[in-house]
Amino acid sequence: MNTIAAMSTIALKASLLADGIRISQSARRAYGPPFLVKRRAYGNADQVDLRDAPLPQELYLGSERLICAANFRIDAPWLLDFTDGEFFIHRVGADESVGVDFPKQPPYYDLASEDDFRVSKVVTLYGGGALGVFVYGDCSLVAMKKPCQYCSIEPNRKRAVDFLSMTSPEDVELAVYRALSMDDGTITQVMLNGGNLPDLDKSFGYYLRIAEAARKAVDRAGRKIPIHLIAFPPDDLGLIRHLHDLNVAIAFNSEVHDSALFERYCPGKAAIGGQALLRRALERAASVLVPGSVFSIFVGGLEPVASLTKGLREVAEIGATPVVNVFHADPETPLANHPCPSREVILEMGSALQSVYTDFRIKEPFYSGCGRNSLDSEAFDRRFH
Repeated sequence: MNTIAAMSTIALKASLLADGIRISQSARRAYGPPFLVKRRAYGNADQVDLRDAPLPQELYLGSERLICAANFRIDAPWLLDFTDGEFFIHRVGADESVGVDFPKQPPYYDLASEDDFRVSKVVTLYGGGALGVFVYGDCSLVAMKKPCQYCSIEPNRKRAVDFLSMTSPEDVELAVYRALSMDDGTITQVMLNGGNLPDLDKSFGYYLRIAEAARKAVDRAGRKIPIHLIAFPPDDLGLIRHLHDLNVAIAFNSEVHDSALFERYCPGKAAIGGQALLRRALERAASVLVPGSVFSIFVGGLEPVASLTKGLREVAEIGATPVVNVFHADPETPLANHPCPSREVILEMGSALQSVYTDFRIKEPFYSGCGRNSLDSEAFDRRFH
């Protein structure tokens, strides 16, 4: 039975992540301010002809307001529609529907100084709650011709985007501070990420300076919110210690647990240190940072659930928190035609993650309430059965 009335909210999210959604003409005409219009700082999961359309970035599903990515596909069985002043989702050809809402565009998006410094060129609101800073819009793995096969940073940055190509620590400090100063409590974390620089130690040093700038901004704004850095490890693992002094959490992403699939889908990362370096970095981070501040993201759907589950447990055994982001097949990437995991597989991955969180007494998810493509917040809240 596929009607929405028979589905839990988490099952609906799993369905939308599996199948994507399409949008009606009435919804396209109605969508706009005060709602947040999609910005593509990092990549693009939508069909190419919708890449510049003013579309929703995320959906709040039903009365639970569960956050979910809005990945638009022309052949999706789910439709975002608009009638009588209300937006709703329904399965094409079915009568059952569920109301949806959207994050609002924050006031700092329009903030510009006399020298034309625009906060929105540095930050974006991610998942309705994270202040995202994508600080480097290129990646040395692309130059190596060995990018991660699901990454759309290269095709996205070939077109004009409204973000700085490389952000300085000074820009980060100013933008984060101004955004937090105008925030009404919507922002619950600061999330920092970007592409790799060729030298791993210099790359990590750059991200440390970015993290220090974000820490200064958060402290100056008087906010008690976590700062999450997503980066590839340095060769010199001693550099990780600096994150302790900054009180910044780190995510060294495992991506794929199966070693052969890791080399296939992440050839550049396999070449510059691979799973061995990621493992050592996670172990070092777990030994020197505050418990609960080390994370590792897996791309769920690129390997069997049994293999993924082994990876989740190995990360938890180290003392880090595993995260599952559901794979989406981005256009113009090598995996553009790779099948996305089904709703049933996504729910199975969520159940596996939930079991790990229970067994290892995980204290906090990475994307707390703001994971549009992730399952960690829902696993932490025990939404899977």
